[in-house]
Amino acid sequence: MKGCGCWCDGNLGNMYVFRLCIFLLITTVASAQVQLQPLNAAVLRGSKALFNCSTTQPPSVMNWMVNGRLVITILEASGVWNSTDRFSAKNFTTPGDYKWEFIISNVQRDDAGEVTCQVLGGAPQLATLSIQERGSVEIVGGNRTKTEGAQTEFQCRAVGWFPEPSMSWSVNGVANSCNRSSVTQGNLFNSNCTLTVTAVKNSSVQCLVSVPALSTLDSSTVFLTVEKLAKRDQTVLIAVTVAFSAAALLFLIIYGIIFFCMRRKKKSGYQEEIRRARIESQNRTPATENLQGQDNRGYIRDGHDGHTNGGVWYTNHSNKHQMTDVFFDDAHRKHRHMTIV
Repeated sequence: MKGCGCWCDGNLGNMYVFRLCIFLLITTVASAQVQLQPLNAAVLRGSKALFNCSTTQPPSVMNWMVNGRLVITILEASGVWNSTDRFSAKNFTTPGDYKWEFIISNVQRDDAGEVTCQVLGGAPQLATLSIQERGSVEIVGGNRTKTEGAQTEFQCRAVGWFPEPSMSWSVNGVANSCNRSSVTQGNLFNSNCTLTVTAVKNSSVQCLVSVPALSTLDSSTVFLTVEKLAKRDQTVLIAVTVAFSAAALLFLIIYGIIFFCMRRKKKSGYQEEIRRARIESQNRTPATENLQGQDNRGYIRDGHDGHTNGGVWYTNHSNKHQMTDVFFDDAHRKHRHMTIV
């Protein structure tokens, strides 16, 4: 290694050639046990990405690469050799555990990919870095006021996220499902989520949005105020009902009385006419009756079966008595006519 370092310094004197020499030396030395953590990291753009690389032997040389680019070299004798503002390392070595932490500051989307830790005598260890975007979240329309029993729809809008965010609702701390739809804008996602709630009581409504890089859920909160339905004045309703019922009953009573009186009057007039006609019939005078004349049913016509003497007729009659009973109605007297020979 020293020979290579002298050769590199003496012949080329170039920093990049020196790094190449170190890399070649690492690949020719016996392997050592190397462990890289985490194997998968997701961070938000603009934040820091942290990786730890540890070995069972003191590393003579440790190299860190991002997507195949050598960005940090750590020497056992002098420590970090070429750190920058964006790429740096810290030593967390303890007895028996030789560990270095690799830091990427202000990560950008082009940093996403493979992160490699390789030590002299060990095989390269690979990890995956995911750079995510945190957008905005808003419940459209803000706070709501609804009457009891009414339904209201809330819409949550998450704009400028990567990857597509997960979304959910919470009503008074109780999780609710989300009907989500998303569209892409460039390399970012804009997502919408709707929730329908029945107004039962005053509630806090939260829309929760997350991507794996977020340690806590991002949220937007609004409040639903429920107004009770105005109760009708039962006293007034009862009074109106009673008044209407009393008026209807009074009308029926008056109508019944009038109808009864009219029927009674009509019946009395009819009976009065009958009585009057009967009295007039009973009060007829005898002169009136004689003028009318009656049949004499007791009359027997004389038979002329005798002879005349000097102009005088002699008639022979039977010795029998003939009587005729005459019956008249209640308004006439009874007469009995008798003829004796």
